[in-house]
Amino acid sequence: MLRKRLLRQMAIVSLLWLGLSNEIVAVANPASVFTRHLDRIRQNLPPKFVMRLPSRIVLNEPADDEFIQTLSVRIATFDSPQRVTVGLYSCEDDSQFCRIGTFSAANADTMQAQQEYQQHIAAASPIQLAKTIRGYVLMGTAKHPSSAYASIMWQQDGMVYTISFANSERQNMLYMAVYMANNTPIMANNAVSGTSQSRP
Repeated sequence: MLRKRLLRQMAIVSLLWLGLSNEIVAVANPASVFTRHLDRIRQNLPPKFVMRLPSRIVLNEPADDEFIQTLSVRIATFDSPQRVTVGLYSCEDDSQFCRIGTFSAANADTMQAQQEYQQHIAAASPIQLAKTIRGYVLMGTAKHPSSAYASIMWQQDGMVYTISFANSERQNMLYMAVYMANNTPIMANNAVSGTSQSRP
């Protein structure tokens, strides 16, 4: 029974990937909500770092394109281990109450990134994001401690990428992961020093 359910889930996601592939070819830039922040994102990437962002933001109703364009984009960088997170917030406060979701990149060689990635692999069946890229979803209810946010992780470009959104946005999170894995990567302009910083 469990095997059949897992195979059915993999088949559905494979069809999702095939269905989105033509659209992805035509749309290769990050979603418009990120456009005016791209230079700042590049400036915050450490040397040899790569970041990806989805070409579309997909959220449950009543959220629409007009609402998405009002979201605040915040960039956080960390040195130990090196990680860059681009977050979407419904207000200027970066608290959990305003957080819509985040997109992160961490060096795949770091122990912490690999530990988190292996946790996702152990908890989920693989989901095809691109021809050679598979992602792994971990619902917040399966995390220890339990969380209101689900996440999907995959390895690409020598990085471990993570998308984290509310548990109720699981399906939309998968859409965005497919867009992100097939989108044009963002390369670093220069190094950023400091332990951690967050800018609106």
